[in-house]
Amino acid sequence: MRKGVRAVCVLAGVGLLSSGCGGGHRAAPSSGGYAEPSSAAPESSPPSTEAPPSTGAPSTEAPESSPPSTEGPGTPPPGASAAPSAGPLEIRGRETRFGRILVDGRGMTIYVSARDNADFESTCTGPCTKEWPPLFTNGQVNAGPGVNSAWLGTIGRSDGPTQVEYNGWPLYYSARDTRPGDIKGQGVVSNGTTWYVIDADKGQKVK
Repeated sequence: MRKGVRAVCVLAGVGLLSSGCGGGHRAAPSSGGYAEPSSAAPESSPPSTEAPPSTGAPSTEAPESSPPSTEGPGTPPPGASAAPSAGPLEIRGRETRFGRILVDGRGMTIYVSARDNADFESTCTGPCTKEWPPLFTNGQVNAGPGVNSAWLGTIGRSDGPTQVEYNGWPLYYSARDTRPGDIKGQGVVSNGTTWYVIDADKGQKVK
């Protein structure tokens, strides 16, 4: 049984942007003073004992001001790395040694999971999505050259925005690919399944 909801072929595609906010902690300034004019003799001895604490206080306050500055820039990178790319998404066909396969508008190779079985339902969730990021969308997806627009649509996911699909196959990127033209995910076995590029003309995985 095929599950899922297919959207109109030209609907789909912009990734989500995620951002993180980090705030520094303000250390409340503490101040204190002692004035006891009861005796002149005791006043001469405290200065010798008060001198060490007064020098220790500035040294502890200095490190407290530095952590907030380091915590701020450290928070955005993790959130930013998980964010899908923004902007209109185009799916097109590209001639390769595997035939004409699907790529995005930048030329990055697109993959499918054998376990998805063209059932309009993704089985890649959780840690799997870090190695095989889904093609998420909350905007428009365009069918470029070499793509059958009737097969291009979207499916729902329980863990985020809608995902682009082609002829029932949920589409993914491979974290192994770092530049346009890379096809390092073809035939890779991971996360309990095998990953393949998809034939743009047949709408099926290429073994």
